[in-house]
Formats: sequence, structure tokens, C-alpha cells
Amino acid sequence: MLLTPRHELDLRIGRLQAALRDLGLDGALLHSTTSLLYFTGSAQQGHLWVPANGEPRYLVRRVLERARRESALPGIEPLTTLRALPDHLGGARRIGMELDRLPVAQFEVYRRHLPGVDAADVGPVLRRLRSVKSPWEVERIRAAARAADETYRALFAALREGMTELELSVVGEGAQRLAGAQGMIRWHAHNAFESPAMMVLAGETALAFSFADTPFGGEGLTPAAPYGASRRPIRRDEPVCVDFPTVVDGYVHDQTRTMVIGKLPRQLVEAHDTARQILDMVAREARPGATGQQLWERSVDIARRAGLEEHFMGAGNSRVRFVGHGVGLELDEWPILAPKQTTPLEAGNVIAVEPKFFFPGVGAVGLESTFLVTPDGAERLSITPEELGVKDA
Repeated sequence: MLLTPRHELDLRIGRLQAALRDLGLDGALLHSTTSLLYFTGSAQQGHLWVPANGEPRYLVRRVLERARRESALPGIEPLTTLRALPDHLGGARRIGMELDRLPVAQFEVYRRHLPGVDAADVGPVLRRLRSVKSPWEVERIRAAARAADETYRALFAALREGMTELELSVVGEGAQRLAGAQGMIRWHAHNAFESPAMMVLAGETALAFSFADTPFGGEGLTPAAPYGASRRPIRRDEPVCVDFPTVVDGYVHDQTRTMVIGKLPRQLVEAHDTARQILDMVAREARPGATGQQLWERSVDIARRAGLEEHFMGAGNSRVRFVGHGVGLELDEWPILAPKQTTPLEAGNVIAVEPKFFFPGVGAVGLESTFLVTPDGAERLSITPEELGVKDA
């Protein structure tokens, strides 16, 4: 069992404590699974109290014994009821909480149990801290990239005319799990956590857009799950897009590749080549100081010069206004490559860049690879070749 090293947790907690002091907060009371995993190395149910100065306490409701096995933190204590929270806060009066992901009804419960305590939202602070990955975190994403490559090889080997999107998806899901993926994806966005780990979209079903703010939707199997693979057979000479976030040790690597049995129309091949040009541009230009807005604008310019702007990142009213996003413990982390995103990139940001082109009545082609921002440009963490996967039979 891989444990998060103590020095890694100390680094993360120290950065948070510095931010709390800058904000004039006495500490932060964190409750989300993502925050518990990030700061304690364990995802057991409970709370983490991080004072602006001093040692943190992991207050566990369920399961204490597992938390003590999984976390390298020394201060792990039972919490039997929320009424006991004030005993652990040391008289703090102004605290940070994750108000961006705390339901109002639950917040009112905290207010009853913490009289006289004012809460400020530290959600954006946590997302900013998590956006810069340590070398230890990058190694986890590299492991996920290796699992993604194994998964793609299994998908390409299994691809055949007449099989359904669902059948190919099942092959991919099995290969992904056997390669070490944990089989679940964490999102930050509200009501977006139900997405499948494996998207297989053939031909025009790639234009079946759905509720999530993502380029791909898919028909799915039912309106109860309107997303992902359907029972539609895969045909010759049509694009087959596979989009599969792969999560190892909690960390996300995101990847899309396009395959075909036979031959694609010339326009789609040119669009795929344009997607590769956008990834190459990001590899050169995504470095500290660049902004998400600049990389978005450069991507749109490449699509425009190729005569493909109207096909870029969707179709009609279902186009999305981004070309990349951060990944880490969650699929939708910061930074975002999109308009109005003017915060400069930092070394250690990990971004999934996904240029995709959509053609009504025909299908979609595109790519997605995951990059590490470095002072010399962006390093590809994805290892699967980016060329079109062509199969003759």
C-alpha cells in the first residue's frame, strides 16, 4: 500500500498555514474527501483541523484504525460527534472552511455547533495550492500515464467492425483496472461526478452533447445516465474517439485518442493534424508566466488558420470555451486554458490539453494529452503516441 510520505504532508500543510496567516485566519476546518486525502494521506470520514500555527489534528469519525494506518500524521484522534468540534479548535474565532463545496443545510449544522465562530471560504486557496504539484505527485501522474498507455493498446487491439461502443468500452474499463487504475474519478464541479471513466464515441454519437461542461457527451445507455458509450455498432471509415481519465493512487492522467477501421475523410485527417499542432504549440509555450487565456487564443488561431474554427471544441450552441484544464486529485483542477484566465501558469502545474473538432453528421476527431509545466516549456507526461490509430481490419 502506497502511503503519502510525512515530508510531503508537512510541505502541503506548511503552505496552507502560510496562506491562513496571510488571510488573518486562526485555522482551517476541512471536510472534503479531496482535502483530507491531500493533507493527511487518508480519505477516511472526518475533519482536519489545521491551525495557522501548530500541529494539525485529523479528527476521524469512521474508520479510526484505517486512518492511523494510512496517514503519516501523528495527531489522529476520534471525533464521535460534531458537538465536540469546539474542543479541538483551541478557541479559534475566525476559521476557513470549504464553503464552495458545503451544502447550506450542513453549513447551518456547523454554525449551531460552533457558536461565535466566523467562517471564510478557503476553497479557492486550496485549489490554488493543489494546482502546483510536487515531484512526488508528478510521479503518481506518470504512473497513471503508463496505465493509460496500456489501456489504449488494449482498446486498439480489440477494435473491430460491428462491435458496439459499449463492448469496446468494457474492454477498456477492464484493461484500465488491471493496469492499476482505481476505477473512480473525483470532480470538484457540483453535480458532475457521475461521469464514466471510459468514453467510447463512434461516428456521429460524438456530437450527442450532454449535461457536463465537457467537449464529449455521448448517448449513454439511458436518460438516467446520458453520457458515454451506447449500443451503437462501430462502422468502417468513421472516427472512434476514446477519452479516458486514468486514476492511480488518487492522481488523474487524462487522455483522448482517435482511431479508425479503414480510412477517414480528408477533412477529418487534416483536423486531427491540426489538433497535433495545438498540442505541439502548448508544449512550446506553456511555461511559467503564460496564461490560460493566451494559450486558448493561440489554439483558436491555429484552428482558424486551418479553416476549422467553426468545428473547434463542439458544434453550434454546444461548443465549450476551453481547451485544457488542470488535473491532480480531481479531474477539473486549476489552471484552465480558457478566455479570461489571466493568472500566470506556474512550474509544477499539470494540465490536460484537449483540442477536438466536431463535424455534424460525421463525427469528431481530437486528442488529449497531459503536460507538466516547466521553466523550459511543457513536458508531455502522456506516453501514448498521438498519431491517428488506423486499423485495416
